[in-house]
Amino acid sequence: MFELNQLRSFVTIANEMSFRRAAKTLNMTQPPLTRQIQLLEREVGVQLFDRTGRAIRLTVGGQRFLSEAEDLLRRAEDAALSARRADSGLEGSLVLGFIPIAALGLLPQIIETVRQISPGIDLVLQEMSTVDQAEALPTGRIDIGLMRPPRDHSRLQLTQIAREPFAVAIHRNHPLATQKKFNLQDLDGQDFIMYSPSCGAYGYEILNGLFSRHNIHPNIIQLIGNSITILSLVNAGEGLALVPEFSHQTILPNILLKPVQLPEDVATEYYMGIAKSTIANPLIERVYKALLDRFIVNQIHTDT
Repeated sequence: MFELNQLRSFVTIANEMSFRRAAKTLNMTQPPLTRQIQLLEREVGVQLFDRTGRAIRLTVGGQRFLSEAEDLLRRAEDAALSARRADSGLEGSLVLGFIPIAALGLLPQIIETVRQISPGIDLVLQEMSTVDQAEALPTGRIDIGLMRPPRDHSRLQLTQIAREPFAVAIHRNHPLATQKKFNLQDLDGQDFIMYSPSCGAYGYEILNGLFSRHNIHPNIIQLIGNSITILSLVNAGEGLALVPEFSHQTILPNILLKPVQLPEDVATEYYMGIAKSTIANPLIERVYKALLDRFIVNQIHTDT
């Protein structure tokens, strides 16, 4: 099989239409250049140059081979560049898992950061629960996760990147809609849409513990797994809810978000995670570091 050096020599001669000038361009003497072309012609099986007299010209086979040789050289250069960019973390495919509520505030910032690193990164987005992300990261089904703090993070490297308080989501026609600020007592006995203890366990544990400590008993009419669906039900007039403040970025016409006075330790947290086994991947490492530089709040050590 012919070599790239032989193709470069052939293309240079075809452009110069002179072995002497081509040898000078390639910084070599003419005899080894002639030998390269002879070997190339033997490998291809056709004569590429007509050497009648002092002038040379491409044969019919040589003309056809020239376009293919130029294409092969371009592709070889592109392949080498792509390999270098992948090795430096500037190119390749990266799968990001995210919880639905993160799409409202954090996800646009993440996409912007990745695009700033390199347009050669193919970012694939996967909406997933925290539990699913914690399982998908060590197996390589996703590369980076944007999640709540998972119960089992022994195989993950996690960093808290954001923390936000809760707000009261209320229908604009609700009797309490004109109230500027809420406290916990205002929720007592109100029809309330609550996070599910199974698929919405993170929010449920925070709010259920809060209500229990302060002896608040809202009338829970629905148990829902995610904030987006909760907001949809509030928009339909089904009841009140406590949701993360990022929810103000939803475009739902009937919802008002009101501040609520809660203890300082009652808030929602967002974590970014990667599997410990993939930290050496240049692309994942580069993107993860860039995102942490933008969002980092507090490092979680998961060494056991």
